[in-house]
Order: sequence, then structure tokens, then C-alpha cells
Amino acid sequence: MTTLEITFSLTPPEIDDIVCKLSTKIPEISDYTYHHRVRLIKPKLSYDTSAIALSFEPAAGESPPEGRSPEADAYTYHHLRRDLYDMSRSTGVEVASRYVVPSAHLTIARFVTKADTSVEHDHDQPDPVKVRKLLGQIEKINSELYHRYWPKEGSSISEGGQWIVGQEKGLDCRKGILWYGGGETVRLGKGF
Repeated sequence: MTTLEITFSLTPPEIDDIVCKLSTKIPEISDYTYHHRVRLIKPKLSYDTSAIALSFEPAAGESPPEGRSPEADAYTYHHLRRDLYDMSRSTGVEVASRYVVPSAHLTIARFVTKADTSVEHDHDQPDPVKVRKLLGQIEKINSELYHRYWPKEGSSISEGGQWIVGQEKGLDCRKGILWYGGGETVRLGKGF
């Protein structure tokens, strides 16, 4: 999951220059979730014309795990992104993300071609039957996610239904071509 993208589509020397400017803040940024714990819940598939993602919502006090108070959810994913943005900007680096919508998501499928959702001989023409079938599968999965992992009044969230950012390992500050797990780690933050 990308918490903050600084830039995209630059040359390796340009990226190295940005990493150099950020270097004094990278330890603070990558360790930030050790003391600023954000809880994400309500997994759900979302989609647009280019991809399908597993999206989460910031928790707002619903069914906190043992040892965590509902008030701990006052600091949200949106606050985390804001703080990382501010820390990055404080170094003089210009943040020029591709996407500015503060969504907490993991891309799980990318539409490389339109073949699976278009009519057979015209890939610019959506096939309503194929699109309905795809959306039906997404709705079926979302129903399962809702029933299995979403918080229910008076009960705890099932294992796998929430994630506290920074659990097990901190933020992974990376550089290079990062899509599909590429690139390299500059610094991996401290987990809890």
C-alpha cells in the first residue's frame, strides 16, 4: 500500500537527488507509524477503468482490538498521509503524486487490455454482459468481505479484518520503479 508517493516518471539521477534531499527525514518518516498507529478496517473491493483494488476505511472507534481504546482511532489514515506529506515538504522536496485521492488500497488486478469487458471485435465497445458478470463477482466478494470481516455491534472484528499500519514492520521508504513490487528499499521503518 502506498502511503505517500513523492513523484513518478523521473530518471534515476533525479530520483537519487530527491532521496538525498529527503535523507535527513527518512528515518523519522519510515518510523512514524511506531508512535502514530492508524487502524484500517472494512475491506472492500473497489474498481475503476484501470484496476481492481482491495480498499479499506479508517477506523472510527468500531470494535477496537484488545489493548486499544476507541479514542486511539482519532488519529486516522488521512492524518498520517498529511503528516508524511508535511515532513517530506519540510525538506524542500516538491510532492508531485500521480494520484491525490487519499485512498487506503492495495491494487490486486490491473486491466491491461479491454478484451475481458468489451465486445469480441471492437475493444472500444463495452460488452454489457461481460461487465455485469465482472461486477457481479465483485459484489459477491464484497458481500463475503462484509459478512466475514466488517465490525458488528458488540463483537470483535474477525482476524484479518483490520490492519494497524506499522504492525510487524514500519513504513518502507522505496525508490525506483515501484509498481508490482519493483524498486528498492531505502529504509524500512521500525515495526511493533
